[in-house]
Amino acid sequence: MHLAVPPVPLESVPAAFSLIGWCAAVGYLLALPFARLGGIGAWIGLVAAAFTLLAEIGLQLGGAGDTPRGGLWSHAHVLLSTGGFAVLTLSSLAGLGYLAKERALKRKSGAPRGPELPPLESLDRVEHLTLSLGFVLLTLGVVTGFVWGLDRQASPWTGHALFLLASWAVYLVPVGLRLVRHQHGPAPARGVVVCFAVLAFSYIGVRVLGAIA
Repeated sequence: MHLAVPPVPLESVPAAFSLIGWCAAVGYLLALPFARLGGIGAWIGLVAAAFTLLAEIGLQLGGAGDTPRGGLWSHAHVLLSTGGFAVLTLSSLAGLGYLAKERALKRKSGAPRGPELPPLESLDRVEHLTLSLGFVLLTLGVVTGFVWGLDRQASPWTGHALFLLASWAVYLVPVGLRLVRHQHGPAPARGVVVCFAVLAFSYIGVRVLGAIA
């Protein structure tokens, strides 16, 4: 896609949505060997389908050409930050599953309604792995976005880039709980869910509002 003539505008909203859906599905498949995650496959399928549908709607509305075409740094920024967003989507789903499973066990009501959730240990392990990888990708996305802004002589501290940097800073809390304090359980699970809500607004909400404006 990067070598296509003319280059595909990966920084457009439809392209970002499509990449998120694809990366979420691939990330789930890659995580399967490390934990028993059959129960959340339906959730991942819904996430991938939803983002793919949003991408198709955006293309039908002509959103692919709304953003100026970029070069190497723009594509690197979009691919890395989108990959980080998709992996952190998996982390938030694992966190939600952990909280739902723990609540059901405390109430001795069995598994929550819907698809059967994996064991708490598996959800905790996947949350840890995806948070670590997603944060690294998000960090690289922020760095390449900063370089891209300098390359096109634009301020990297405005608009989408600034919101993305703020989301990265918010993620330092659950990352610190997990990797520095080695904390497990509901606290980091709640952290990844709240942080993902901030990231979703920064990555998707700002784009959608910009496209509407």
